[in-house]
Amino acid sequence: MKKSSKVIPVDSGRRRMLLGTAATLASVPLVNLLISARAEAGDLPHLTPDDPTAKALHYHNDASEAPRADKPGMPAKEQFCHNCRFIKSQSGDWRPCQIFPGKLVNANGWCSSWTKAS
Repeated sequence: MKKSSKVIPVDSGRRRMLLGTAATLASVPLVNLLISARAEAGDLPHLTPDDPTAKALHYHNDASEAPRADKPGMPAKEQFCHNCRFIKSQSGDWRPCQIFPGKLVNANGWCSSWTKAS
């Protein structure tokens, strides 16, 4: 006995629609994450010198009160959070920092992890 083989036609329009729908659905969480990350940055608490990590890194909200020392490329009196490579924003009095996740640091503050921004 011979088996008959039946060829099923492919509907390329349907395939494109399904792939487009899948790509759109897959991108929704990413877009939502990006939007919520921007909104949450303003809602973060300010870092205080009483925070255990802040204490360990000698963080001060006012750099003039910090035990700064000259570092390569920048004299101590010119070191602030706003010109550190770990700061994650270029504007605002309080900004997110990679060293203190989930908290905002004072742009005019300083900690011992300060490194000149490139």
